[in-house]
Amino acid sequence: MPDHLEAVDSDGDGIPDHLDDDDDNDGIPDSQDNDDDGDGIPDHLEAVDSDGDGIPDHLDDDDDNDGIPDSQDNDDDGDGIPDHLEVVDSVLVS
Repeated sequence: MPDHLEAVDSDGDGIPDHLDDDDDNDGIPDSQDNDDDGDGIPDHLEAVDSDGDGIPDHLDDDDDNDGIPDSQDNDDDGDGIPDHLEVVDSVLVS
């Protein structure tokens, strides 16, 4: 099965994240958890860095670090799903 179709289980408890009420297994239900990665910084204050290059996505011209600027990239996040088919918050973006 292609990786992009496999269910993610972040905490390794055998329950896929989309069905898990506590997907980081920290004892705090996801609906009340404001620090998903447990680093002490509330999620709303953290900048996302998809490719781990130290440049937050909102400042990075190449979010997936594939050498193709996002403005010219058909798959900005490098997940194998073309951007025009991506689903964002349960809404198809096309």
